[in-house]
Amino acid sequence: RSILGSLLSFTSSYLTMHKIILAGALALSCSFDAVSAFVAPGASMGKAMVAPRLRSSTSSVAGGLRMQSKADIVAPLFEANKKWIQAKKAKDPKFFDRLGSVHKPEVFWIGSADSRVAANEIIGAEPGEVFVCRNMANIVLPFDVNLMSALQYAVDYLEVQHIIVCGHYSCEGINIALNKENYASPLENWISHVRNVYRAHADVLDAIPDEEQRKRKLVELNVMESCMNVYQLAIVQNRLKMTKPTQPYSTPRIHACVYETGTGELKKINWFPEGMEDPFGMRYDES
Repeated sequence: RSILGSLLSFTSSYLTMHKIILAGALALSCSFDAVSAFVAPGASMGKAMVAPRLRSSTSSVAGGLRMQSKADIVAPLFEANKKWIQAKKAKDPKFFDRLGSVHKPEVFWIGSADSRVAANEIIGAEPGEVFVCRNMANIVLPFDVNLMSALQYAVDYLEVQHIIVCGHYSCEGINIALNKENYASPLENWISHVRNVYRAHADVLDAIPDEEQRKRKLVELNVMESCMNVYQLAIVQNRLKMTKPTQPYSTPRIHACVYETGTGELKKINWFPEGMEDPFGMRYDES
């Protein structure tokens, strides 16, 4: 019995120690995964990538929010909201009654997350007139669940008539994509899609000697690629086929635009490739 008791005691101690070792290994594995998330592919663990420090091209906007300390962070937002409500009611007493009961925009706007490119502001639209989804560098990818969900809702449920993809010059996403360095994930993964656009059009871009003009051209090409990605989505194709027999033209219409931050001008660019079959008359909007 004493031998059996000793054996059981040893077994219990061994199992306890084994659990401790497994727990330690699991914790180490989780720590390694957390660190590796911030290390660029191919980089050694001893040299973790540092996230880029991007500086805004504008320090402040006259008449805008000015938050100087932690205590100031929230208060100005609510004060500005009160003034906005008062201004809206003074101009249109029924404004919020309509806004609270109807949501039927005809435009879905895919734009940049840049704070200088607010869709409603630059086209003079009121709240409720444009359904908006924004991300860095206005990239359209079929595995972007956020954008795909918004687009599906816009096309299938709101039945928008127009989809606008809007880029802008002086785009930070374009600028950092042109840098040679790797950035920390997930930023590196995201901007790699802009770099893919560059590679696809390298013959055109490399022929432009001026760097700023090259960036501007890449902005336009990136918008055009996003428009083509929108056009090829099953959600959009199905809607175009469905509306073709019932209307003068298939909807939604897809438009490529670029915003000039230095002048406020919004210009339209042609995105539909020459020579490509055009069963839904997309090229008509470019004439």
